Amino acid sequence: MAEEETAEERHERWMTREAAKAEEGGRKPKKVRCSKCGREVEEFMEIAGRALCIDCYAAEEADETGVMSMPGEGGGGG
Repeated sequence: MAEEETAEERHERWMTREAAKAEEGGRKPKKVRCSKCGREVEEFMEIAGRALCIDCYAAEEADETGVMSMPGEGGGGG
């Protein structure tokens, strides 16, 4: 069984990938304000038109998968 990636490992992998993209394109990272916590960050994810810092993105991802991982929970069926 494969081990689940920790938030820190996911963050590090994401940072490495984005740094490589920035170097290839010669672009400077832009700063945005997280739409959830309000922090100004250079590292962010755009989800459904919202810019989320990595911490808020990981928290939302954990919330979504946590609910869906329990059989019969969060399905909305009835």
